[in-house]
Amino acid sequence: MRDDFSFPVFVGYELMNTKSGIKGIDPNKRIAGQLTRSHGTTYLDLADAPEKKMYQHNVGITYNNNDKVISNVDTNNWYATSWDGSRLFVLRKFFNVDSKMHFAYNHFSEETTKWLITDFEMVSQFMLPYEVYQAKLYVDHIFSWFRVYNPNQDLSKVNSIEYNDLIFQEKKLKILVRGEGNQKQEIHSIIKTVNLTMCLLFEESQNRQYIYQIAVALRNMFQIIINKRIGISRIVLNRINGDELIQSDERENWFIEQSYLPEESKEIISDVGIPYASISSNFNTILKQYLGDEKLQNLVNSFLLVDQFQIPIATAIITLVSGIETYYNQTKYKNGKTIGNAHKKLQRFLALLDNSSEIVQQEIPNLTVDELITRMRDSRDYFIHGDKADRFVSEAELIPYLIVFKKLYQQILAKLIVLDVKKNN
Repeated sequence: MRDDFSFPVFVGYELMNTKSGIKGIDPNKRIAGQLTRSHGTTYLDLADAPEKKMYQHNVGITYNNNDKVISNVDTNNWYATSWDGSRLFVLRKFFNVDSKMHFAYNHFSEETTKWLITDFEMVSQFMLPYEVYQAKLYVDHIFSWFRVYNPNQDLSKVNSIEYNDLIFQEKKLKILVRGEGNQKQEIHSIIKTVNLTMCLLFEESQNRQYIYQIAVALRNMFQIIINKRIGISRIVLNRINGDELIQSDERENWFIEQSYLPEESKEIISDVGIPYASISSNFNTILKQYLGDEKLQNLVNSFLLVDQFQIPIATAIITLVSGIETYYNQTKYKNGKTIGNAHKKLQRFLALLDNSSEIVQQEIPNLTVDELITRMRDSRDYFIHGDKADRFVSEAELIPYLIVFKKLYQQILAKLIVLDVKKNN
């Protein structure tokens, strides 16, 4: 996902059959363009302004370019190939961000367009199924977190770590964690490297939306328990059947706009939150419980919305407090009455951490956990409703309270995920 590249390409709006049975771009209808990816964003510069295929012209008059394609909604997938044919692309989601008309003396005018591409794949061939039966994820920091493979191993003889009987959104799957080695020959040396992948195998084929959702859910889980900034660096869809281009070869390197992707990732075997070695014997159960708990996934997402991005303090407090309220929205007292009080819900959440009082006072001496809860709740009420204005302090004064609240939040989420505490929602 972090790879930068720029290729001159030929683009086709449709595919044609070839004698080999593998579909390709019609050389008589292809359009020249430039496909460029830089800092996680992909653009296509195209020497054309494509028209909607079924557009009906009204006596030759069009208004506001309503005969033109504006996004993928107005057409089907587009296909591109590098000029030498070595790289193939399927463009699934895109929209027009610019168009220009070029004029020259004694020449016809030509319109060019620029497109933002938010979902595309590098593929082995164009004739591929839309459904996905296998996805391979490359996730930041999990190699140094698992710490089970090294470059000197013969990885072909090392078994994968297998996690079975998993269910996500009522669909069954299993996950294989395996090492992938690479060897580079220098003049006087050999450089060996190893990477770690998570291979998701589904009982039934799934669509791409499901793949993205489970990939994000896993990334979020690892970010909490490893306590580092984690992105998905690569997603490969479907099986690799060797290097020969045949009809059964269904490789896809999927590029999709992520909500969060750090610019770089340095693998350092230190400062991890909860080491894999301490939970390895129970990790299958941890995965199973987490993937089946939608409310916990949503609570993790609420925290990471604040933790991953630079957002205003007011938005951060609203998001964090509301996330806890939603997590406990069906929780009842022993008498069967639903807990509706925000203060009680926050107390219930922070009570999951035995040493919450110590952590609070390390950051803000003489502050109690209950006083922190009151400050967060009152600030949230003021930001949303304008209530309790007499209790509101400036946003700058709220910064240390927000910092300690986030610290407690992250530690509690980690304990909930690894089943170190019993859920009380």
